[in-house]
Amino acid sequence: MRPVHAGDLRIEAWAATREECVAEAVEALVGSFTRRSLPAIAWTSYFDVTGAGDTELLRGALLRVISGLRKDHVIPVSVQVSANQAGLRLRCAMVDAGAILPGGALPMGVTPGSVHCVHRMDLWWCVARIDV
Repeated sequence: MRPVHAGDLRIEAWAATREECVAEAVEALVGSFTRRSLPAIAWTSYFDVTGAGDTELLRGALLRVISGLRKDHVIPVSVQVSANQAGLRLRCAMVDAGAILPGGALPMGVTPGSVHCVHRMDLWWCVARIDV
């Protein structure tokens, strides 16, 4: 594992279920670059994430949010996650990125090898290092 770069961000989340934990991790990512007061929800978007395991599902969800921000200029202001046959389905309340004032550095990617999503002592724990 490489040392944390001065421009990296580490997010962590804990929850009773895997789905809640992934949702908390996504909201932690969004909270790292937005201010507390966010505009009203403009629309709802759904997307599926697939992967070989829980860690890959978390990585996919984080990358999808970063891709949406970078390519489509959209931000999820709240997230609900449910399991499906392929992996996870995310229901995101979205806003246009131009409707917010950034409160921190915008994420550029997820650091390879830094993502973990595991069940520990009756809780799910998610962690990831984000390139900013």
